[in-house]
Amino acid sequence: MRKKRKGSEADTGENAQEEVIPTCDLKSSNVRSHYSLEDYNRLKKRCKEDRGREPVTSFKSRLAGIATAPPCGASSSLVLPGRGLKRKIGCIDVATQTGRKNKFEDDYILGDAIGRGKFGSVWLCRSKVTGVEFACKTLQKGEETVHREVEIMQHLSGHPGVVTLHAVYEESECFQLVMELCSGGRLIDQMVDEGRYSEQRAANIFKDVMLVIKYCHDMGVVHRDIKPENILLVSLGKMKLADFGLAMRISNGQTLSGLAGSPAYVAPEVLLGNYSEKVDIWSAGVLLHALLVGGLPFQGDSLEAVFEAIKNVKLDFHTGIWDSISKPARDLVARMLTRDVSARITADEVLRDCWHVPCQRNLHSLLISEYLLSGLPPL
Repeated sequence: MRKKRKGSEADTGENAQEEVIPTCDLKSSNVRSHYSLEDYNRLKKRCKEDRGREPVTSFKSRLAGIATAPPCGASSSLVLPGRGLKRKIGCIDVATQTGRKNKFEDDYILGDAIGRGKFGSVWLCRSKVTGVEFACKTLQKGEETVHREVEIMQHLSGHPGVVTLHAVYEESECFQLVMELCSGGRLIDQMVDEGRYSEQRAANIFKDVMLVIKYCHDMGVVHRDIKPENILLVSLGKMKLADFGLAMRISNGQTLSGLAGSPAYVAPEVLLGNYSEKVDIWSAGVLLHALLVGGLPFQGDSLEAVFEAIKNVKLDFHTGIWDSISKPARDLVARMLTRDVSARITADEVLRDCWHVPCQRNLHSLLISEYLLSGLPPL
């Protein structure tokens, strides 16, 4: 029997703004989501009591029942068996454990604000010892999502596609999360500036995104907010997945409820209130659509219109701009954006899809050609 888990308090949009404010940047209207799902959820919040909600307890007692990644050197026998409970790579560094006595201001100098999220602000900070700059995310206590975000980032830390968590400082009213600084900006800004991507470039970007999504799912984590705003660029064209404020742990056979995500990227089953990790596949499919076409697949002049499009609009991959896109790419998008969840492919199946193969062959041929032109002796 499949278990159903209700989303967190954040799903009700308690910290949302009072009104929905659409984006005014016309240049970015094709790829940016204009609306806030949290705002919509707050406006549509049901007026009834939450029955069966667990009482809010201390952070330590909440974590007591969660099997997370073992500390460095710990025996794997201490980790309960089951999906997503045993770390495959990395470990929790001492600096990222909560409950330490260190103070943030003893180790870092806080700089200017560089961003604001749904549940916290992000600041520039610099190590007093090394002078290296980092990003510091301040999360106010009191929301279940805050404690969960800290725990999930600890759980996932170590993968090259996840923003590295360097240190955690627990203060009386907030957490300070010191993370690596991704100086290349956000993927969404690059998409707005450059428009459509070639298939080979889109495949390279998309493969990195899917590798980290697969890792999250293997570790029993659903991100629930996959979108280019949450994909940060680093050197050599690589990228990292960020903002785990809406992420949830999930077990085999478990389903989730609760409205969470960003409207243009949200899967139809989220709107129905019963979903699994495959919502991340749908959101990644929307991202791939935007990379290949230069626009979002489901649009509307209101939140309700966007949601109706997500639930009902049939995409046509055989006319217009799709004529210039290869059949394997079209087939992959279609397999990711199917409303039949049982037919929607998994992250592993996306990575094994044949669309990636031609791009790999092209790269191999290019490397061989460059080697021959270099005048070096044959291998």
